[in-house]
Amino acid sequence: MNRLFGAQTGPQPQQQQPQQQTEQQQPQQQQEPVDLSKQSEKLESKCKQLQDNINNLDQELANKYQKVKNSKGATQQMYKQQCVLLLKKKKMYSDQLTQVMNQQFTLDNLAFTKENIQNQLDMGKAMKEAYSAQKVLFDQINMDELEDIQDDMKDMEFDTNYMNEMMNRNYDVDIDEDDLDEEMRELDDEMFKEMMQQQPQVQNNQQQQQVNQQDQQQNLLLDQQLK
Repeated sequence: MNRLFGAQTGPQPQQQQPQQQTEQQQPQQQQEPVDLSKQSEKLESKCKQLQDNINNLDQELANKYQKVKNSKGATQQMYKQQCVLLLKKKKMYSDQLTQVMNQQFTLDNLAFTKENIQNQLDMGKAMKEAYSAQKVLFDQINMDELEDIQDDMKDMEFDTNYMNEMMNRNYDVDIDEDDLDEEMRELDDEMFKEMMQQQPQVQNNQQQQQVNQQDQQQNLLLDQQLK
């Protein structure tokens, strides 16, 4: 019967869909830039430490070698083995020192490159700011106004030169030569008359001076006689 008509089937259980878990994205923490100077200082300290270890091993090797020379038999063999171990240890420290020194050299080179790039960036920024400032100032310049000022200055210079030439101009006056000769003759006559008028006065003065001199001489003679 079930095969003919089919069995009554109940509601099939719904498949539960997997819940999608929302993962909260944590903000990525920005890593601080590595300070190359501090890293170089650390490597410098490590180099110093390794060098101190090597120096201590050299001292210890010198002491062990002295004991090898002063001992014999099994004791000498023991000291030799200790020297070999110290030499291996010294070689290890020497290799580490070389490696650390190479790392420090690389860091110093990177620091120099970084500093050089930063200097280039600062220079570019300074040039850009200077160009912007100069452009602002240049935009304030009116080329047409400057040309007008130049033209005005040239016109002023021309006017000044013309004014000086005008003020220093000599006006030529036409003079008749006959009139000039007549004026000269009249002037000579006047000068001659003045000389003639002055001559009697000069003679009188001379005579008066002679009289005065004679009086003085007579007075002197009288004074001498009285004495």
